[in-house]
Amino acid sequence: MINRRYAGIAAGVLALAIAAEPMEAQAPVRVPTSVLERYVGEYDQNGSTIKVLLAGDTLIRETSGQRFAFVPISETVFRIGPVFTVEFVIDPAGGVTQVITDGVGTEFRLPRKGSPAAPPPAPPAATVRVPRPVLERYVGTYEFIPGQMNRYDLRVVVRLEGDTLIREGAGPPAILTPISETRFRVGNTSLVTEFVVDEAGVTQVMGSGFQQLLARLTPQR
Repeated sequence: MINRRYAGIAAGVLALAIAAEPMEAQAPVRVPTSVLERYVGEYDQNGSTIKVLLAGDTLIRETSGQRFAFVPISETVFRIGPVFTVEFVIDPAGGVTQVITDGVGTEFRLPRKGSPAAPPPAPPAATVRVPRPVLERYVGTYEFIPGQMNRYDLRVVVRLEGDTLIREGAGPPAILTPISETRFRVGNTSLVTEFVVDEAGVTQVMGSGFQQLLARLTPQR
């Protein structure tokens, strides 16, 4: 869980990233107005209010007098700016949460004001044990392959503390919790990173789909 001070700084960076540059053109996805209406309301972002409005058949994010259009990828997932996506999650109690992520190391969860309390989280899955020699393969400095999603944070460091991998560079330091010998959950988020080992070395695959980023492990000199 990131602390409140970091969350405030990160929220400011998020606002700048959304406004940074226009998005690339893509085939439009049509979402029924009745679906979009489910997401309208005021959302809490660390004490600040983010409004989600509906203008015609376009969902709008409004904050500090600025408006940005959500570009649908599906009925629940939208692009906002050149890097971030927003997923609207409706829980069994009817509460709505915006999950904003860059798909790599940053995730914000904004509950809609007045939403019913969410049900308690499911118990954590059983811990996966990964042999230390396997973890050691993934340690080092990774350089992003150029030309991906206009990213400028070009380096990620993975280090080993005991039998735990720690990732630094994309957002705050995060523990990588193993899901398998190659796939790890990033911190307390829903983000997943995967290590692919082949004859060329190690590639870290962060995110998925439109948000997938690849970084190569730099050989030690």
